[in-house]
Amino acid sequence: MEEDTRPAEKTSTQNRLKQHKVLLISLSVVITLFVALILSLVLYTWDRGTIASGVVLEIPLGQLSIEEAESKLEEQRNKIYKHPLHFISDEKSCLIDLEKLGLTYTFAEPLQKAYLVGREGNLFHKAIAKYKASRGISFEPDLQWNEFVLKEALNKHLSTLNIPSTDAYFSINPDNSLQIVPEKIGKQVDLDSLIKSIKNQTPEAQTIQVPFIIVKPTLTKTDLETVKKKDLLSDYTTRFDPNQKARSLNLKLASKAIDGKVLKPGEVFSFNHTVGPRTSEAGYQEAMIIEGNTFVPGLGGGVCQVSSTLYNAVQLAYPSLRVMERTRHSLPVTYVPLGQDATVAYPTLDFKFRNDTDSFILIRSLVDGNTLSFRIYGSK
Repeated sequence: MEEDTRPAEKTSTQNRLKQHKVLLISLSVVITLFVALILSLVLYTWDRGTIASGVVLEIPLGQLSIEEAESKLEEQRNKIYKHPLHFISDEKSCLIDLEKLGLTYTFAEPLQKAYLVGREGNLFHKAIAKYKASRGISFEPDLQWNEFVLKEALNKHLSTLNIPSTDAYFSINPDNSLQIVPEKIGKQVDLDSLIKSIKNQTPEAQTIQVPFIIVKPTLTKTDLETVKKKDLLSDYTTRFDPNQKARSLNLKLASKAIDGKVLKPGEVFSFNHTVGPRTSEAGYQEAMIIEGNTFVPGLGGGVCQVSSTLYNAVQLAYPSLRVMERTRHSLPVTYVPLGQDATVAYPTLDFKFRNDTDSFILIRSLVDGNTLSFRIYGSK
């Protein structure tokens, strides 16, 4: 007798139908969730024409249109430009706006990068980028310094802080002896270090200490103490008429300007630079001078006797001193032998010579009665 298998087959069919139903329901749920996810991502990454939340370019730009962001950044740039940097030193302080210091602040390129956050790649890339931005993402503006403008501004505002060094020099006592006036150390703004510090500061910095470098004198009291012990290299004397009051005065003024002059090794002496302009303000008076081939009255007449006397003393000190520039008068003069004169006219005609030794040279002048003398001291 055969068993009835129909109930078992019916049960098996029902089970398969249930499995298919569960599978279809699960698939529907997955599809629904996937569609919901896609829709959520589409909505999340939907381009509303604004910058993603959490984006900062010095200031928060989230939810701003590109035009609004540009306006905000323009305000920020003007604020930065007008921001003063306070320079401080012991003697003085001053405020200089960053714009005047040569700072340029641009934001076009970083703003474009900020705007593209959440707008590049596929849907998932956009969503991930936007999510990361919401947790905070920063961009920096482009800050550049105009080196020339920066140096010009610093020199303009801080040059008064510079204190030049002063060489030691000889002061002539009433008895014609030499007294040493000591040197003074100077200081100068260290522009290279200062510029480096400025560039390392953030635009929001308030103060900066001005650095200095020490400026040492080139001639010290110790140097002059050795100069006083030098040997006499040469001595030359000329005569003049003391009754010619104006000429005698001019001669004394010029010779006094040279008395006690010390030449460093390799230094070039300039008569015009040392004596200076022969003007009425400097005390010079009118006396006879040579102009062309004629003797005529002129301011500073007699000064050429000083340059000519010194020229002959320099010649006698050769090879320690070497003449670099010298011009003869157009007419003979009586105070030196023919051809041994040296005319000068400020600022066109000068008399120059160089110290060719490796030690200091001292020049002394002496006016006594009707004589003018130059004595040159150095190492033999």
